[in-house]
Amino acid sequence: MSVSGNRQTATLWMQTASEDLQAAHALSEQALYSAACFFAQQCAEKAVKALWYALDQEPWGHSVVQLLSDFASRDTLGADGWMDCARALDQFYIPTRHPDSLPGITPGQAYGKSDAARAIACAEAILDGCREWLAAY
Repeated sequence: MSVSGNRQTATLWMQTASEDLQAAHALSEQALYSAACFFAQQCAEKAVKALWYALDQEPWGHSVVQLLSDFASRDTLGADGWMDCARALDQFYIPTRHPDSLPGITPGQAYGKSDAARAIACAEAILDGCREWLAAY
């Protein structure tokens, strides 16, 4: 893929990450906190994948921690603070969506306003950092 093709693909992933963050905010405002947490995780995952595509690499998986750890140019990220956020967001990938992932309760019963607020803050930090990285590289 060409450099311009890489940038275009990365831009599409970043746009979708931004839309997921908007969805997380809207869901949180409607007290749909487990869904807000999931969309925040999706935002971060897609933002980090955009970095991979910008370098013409193929990201694999859904773990934000793993995507950051395996990123070829990780030393250029300045992402030291991102890992705590990535670990928090990875916890929202499956149990926020599957009613059998938490014994005896639904995801909607398990996650609250503070969970959604933390997830959204982490997603925003990673999204902003990825935007900065893409602008610099």
